[in-house]
Amino acid sequence: MYFSSFPTTTFDDVTLLDITRKAKLTSLIKSSALAYMNYTVQEGERPEDVAFYYYDDPAYAWLVLLSNDIVDPYTQWPKSAQDLEANIISKYASLANATGSAVTEWTKNQTISSNIIHYQSLNDPTIKLNRASYFNTPLPEFYAVRAYDYEVELNESRKEIVLINKGFLSTIKDQLKTIINE
Repeated sequence: MYFSSFPTTTFDDVTLLDITRKAKLTSLIKSSALAYMNYTVQEGERPEDVAFYYYDDPAYAWLVLLSNDIVDPYTQWPKSAQDLEANIISKYASLANATGSAVTEWTKNQTISSNIIHYQSLNDPTIKLNRASYFNTPLPEFYAVRAYDYEVELNESRKEIVLINKGFLSTIKDQLKTIINE
């Protein structure tokens, strides 16, 4: 459905769909207080699942992603517990100099400093210091955020998404056709 509005282009004498176009939601939709509904992604849900439950059509997965500025669903969509574990193992294996569950244990280890991502304020979680800043002025109101906790918190934050109100579907489809064909 999303790519059905895209124009074609020719490359090496072959007609192809021009997927290099990118659409953004217009200010009409973004500025409307009634345009969005908050939604919490459940364990294992994919964009297609959310689109099916809310829009009655899994083909609207592109709208779920677009309304949340998600370009890469493989890295920006919340992961299931199993996928998160696999991602942590893959991402930190070389730093941990380990494999499998030993990597996960390394990311949680409270007795080492090599797994610290940043230091965070107890009073204001938006204030974060890198290691160099923290060691230059160690402050008691900051605590170490280790790799495991960082990845879990990041994944949890990705679970809170917004969905565009179903009433805007025809407007969005019309705007998409216009934007893509400009």
